[in-house]
Formats: sequence, structure tokens, C-alpha cells
Amino acid sequence: MGLLHELTAMLLGATEIESALADLSRFAAFAVPGVVRCSALLITEGRPAVSAASETSRRKIDDVQQDEAAGPSLDAIHTREPVVSADLHADQRWPALQPAAVGTGLRTAIALPIDVNRDAVGALTLYLTEADAAGPGRMVAAMAIAGQAALLLGEVLRRAEETTPPLSAQEPSDATVNHAVGLIMAQRGCGPAEAFEVIDETATRLAVSPRVVAERLLETAQRRSAP
Repeated sequence: MGLLHELTAMLLGATEIESALADLSRFAAFAVPGVVRCSALLITEGRPAVSAASETSRRKIDDVQQDEAAGPSLDAIHTREPVVSADLHADQRWPALQPAAVGTGLRTAIALPIDVNRDAVGALTLYLTEADAAGPGRMVAAMAIAGQAALLLGEVLRRAEETTPPLSAQEPSDATVNHAVGLIMAQRGCGPAEAFEVIDETATRLAVSPRVVAERLLETAQRRSAP
């Protein structure tokens, strides 16, 4: 109970969703015994996905999931149910994730959905270096943290929305994104706002940044135009 009070004070003190997710990741990695890495991912309608982790040395495990739009974190978001992998090295649900898991030494994954509100859902994913290491004690602790976080992140989002307009209302400043916006305008005969909305919605669905979506669109267009 004391740890949850500490988590409550920590998240309510956050002024930005990025810092709140970083605090949540570090807290969960500390509070659940045996966890060596924890990451948090939040997808909010009208904004790019936001993610954070307790440390960066094993970042590839998260990068692969976002690049492939597949993995325990994304499955937990899509199903709104806990997703557990007893051994990431042998789990056939996400073949592309296996090399990253082997390379980082991570074996067990516990991914829990974070249902913030109707327009925002995320996942809290905890990793351990031993196989089949979820266990009832760790599951209960992790679920308690995820549940408390879901309640608190809603307040952080509410405060952030009071000061920051939705991304679709902002002018894209990245040159790669601008290039992709121009490509979509030419292909669809639409205006810049609609073109950027296409990129934004795709980024939200795939849990990647608008820049990643723009790069993929430009690469696809380049391949199609090649002789």
C-alpha cells in the first residue's frame, strides 16, 4: 500500500506525459522483484504514441516491437488483456522479436494494459532475465501498479491537453514529414491538414512516431518509382 501511495504522489507531480511514463517505468522496475527492465507505452487519439523505459541498454526490445507493430506490449494494448511470455527466446507469436530478446538476455515478459480513458490506452511491460519467471506474486504486484497508473495518467493527460493542442492541429516541422505530406497531397488530391492527419492516424495505430511513418511512405514511393 505504501508503494502505491508513493506512485500516486510521483505521477500526480508530473507535468508532462513523457516524464510520467518514465517515472512509472522506473518505479515498476524497482517495485517488482527480479525485473531488470520496464517500459511504458501510451497511444492517445490525435497524438503520436509516447513511450519511456527504466533504462536504455536493452532498448532494442522495444524498438523492434514498434517497428514491427507486434509484441507483448502491442498485444496487451490491442486485446486489453494481460499478455505473458514465459520465454521470449522461443515464443513463436512474435518471430521478429526473438533476436532482440536473445541479444538483450531478456526471457520473461509481462505486458499489462493501461486503460486510461476512451481515447487513451497503453501498456506497462516488465522484463526478467529468467524464463517462466512471471509467478503469481509478481503478477499481482505488476497488475496493482498498472491499475493505479491507469487512474493517475488520466489526470496527467488532462493537464497536458489544457496546454498543448492535438498534434493534428499543429504544423509539421520535420522535413521528412513535410515531404511525405506533399506526397499524400499529390496522391489523394487533398489539403495539408488531411494529409498530415493520415500520417498521424497511422503513427497512432502502429505505435510509432510520425517521422517513422513518413520515412516508410517515402521508401515505398521510391521503390515503386524505381525502374
